[in-house]
Amino acid sequence: MLFITGITGLTGRFLLDALREAGYDGPIRCLVRERSDISWIRDPGVELYKGDVTDVGSLVPGLQGADGVIHLVNIRSSPQIIRACREAGVKRAVFVNTTGIYSKYQKYSGEYKILEQGIQQSGLDYTMIRPTMIYGNQRDKNIHKLVLVIDRYPVVPMIGTGNSLMQPIYAQDLARSLASAWLRPAAVGRAYNVVGKEPVAYAMILSLIADVLKKRRAFVRVPYGLALLAGYVGEVIPNGLLDTEKVKRLREDKAFSYDEAARDLGFAPRPFEEGIVLEIAALRQAGLIR
Repeated sequence: MLFITGITGLTGRFLLDALREAGYDGPIRCLVRERSDISWIRDPGVELYKGDVTDVGSLVPGLQGADGVIHLVNIRSSPQIIRACREAGVKRAVFVNTTGIYSKYQKYSGEYKILEQGIQQSGLDYTMIRPTMIYGNQRDKNIHKLVLVIDRYPVVPMIGTGNSLMQPIYAQDLARSLASAWLRPAAVGRAYNVVGKEPVAYAMILSLIADVLKKRRAFVRVPYGLALLAGYVGEVIPNGLLDTEKVKRLREDKAFSYDEAARDLGFAPRPFEEGIVLEIAALRQAGLIR
């Protein structure tokens, strides 16, 4: 039996199908909260377990009889997962971290590195999956916001030169990498960066979104210094779009090799120009854009 946390999130919505497609036909137990939307879960092999990922006492009963864990929730709760696995006698665990650990500007990168070291030293048969920016529908934290802005406004600000590279990963591709990591023995004790098929310049991402929306848009460059000032304002008056960290990270490339994931996991991600078509279709289906 496989125990999964975070199944109702963006990537979790794709994970059940990814596991079945990859050949896992065993029972699955999903940790959910009291108010989680579980109406979409149709798999008869899925059992729902109500608990709290930050509470070891609530995790241990859910882990009884489990062969392993896929932990989708923020890596900050990995110490609780490790303790609960030890108490329940579970050895196998797949964790999701982030390529943000490599960033000079990600304010939590140091903490993420320490947490990852804790997993590596836990004694568990772990696999670490590090995605870049995840997108797929309105549950993503970044790309869908760009889509909404570009859909609504004829003039769109673009911070800096627009030349910084990004490599967003479509959530279904991330889910498939997790399913492979769970099923393939070669993944035990390994860490993998998982990203989109190829790096894309920030300016090109904006242009591709406009093309799929079939909207003519003027992208106006905003000097970095002015954008940073706006970022400080965004921290005082939160807006969900801009803060200093986001502005600073637009100055660094976020492009990574996924050769090891391709070799061990059969990882074959789609390009952004394909994924953004699916994201925009999902946003239309949700009624957020026309």
